[in-house]
Amino acid sequence: MHSKRAAVHAGKYFLLTTLFGVLGLGLVAGGIAVGVLNATTTTVASVTVPAPTRASAGGFVLLLVGVAVWRFGKAWALYKTLPAAVEEQVADTFDTEHVKSDLASVVDSRLSDVQQDIQSMNREVRQLKQDDGNDPF
Repeated sequence: MHSKRAAVHAGKYFLLTTLFGVLGLGLVAGGIAVGVLNATTTTVASVTVPAPTRASAGGFVLLLVGVAVWRFGKAWALYKTLPAAVEEQVADTFDTEHVKSDLASVVDSRLSDVQQDIQSMNREVRQLKQDDGNDPF
C-alpha cells in the first residue's frame, strides 16, 4: 500500500477514535459533575469529602455510559477502517489482471518451447527417412 493511502486510513481511524474519545470524556466529565453536585459533604478526620447519595447515582450511570461510548467508538473505528485498508492492500497485491497476464505469458512460453521441440523432431524424422531412402540395403 502506498504511504499516502496508509496515511488516509490512519487519519480516518484517528479522527473516529478522537471523536468518540472526546464524546466519551464529555459524558464522563458530566457524570462526575452530576455526582459531585448531588453528593452530600461528610467530615472524615477533619477533612470535608463528598459522599455519594442516591441522587448522584445518575452521575455514575452517565460516567459508565461515557466509558462505554469511548470503548464502542474505538472498536467501531477499527471495524470501519481496518477492513477497507486490508481490502485495498489485497487488491494491490493480488491484481487479477496482472496474475492473468503472468500466467498467459508462461503458458505462451511453454507452448512455444513445445512447438520448437515438435519442429526439431519433425526435421530429425525427415532426415532419418531420407537417410533410409538412400540406404542401399
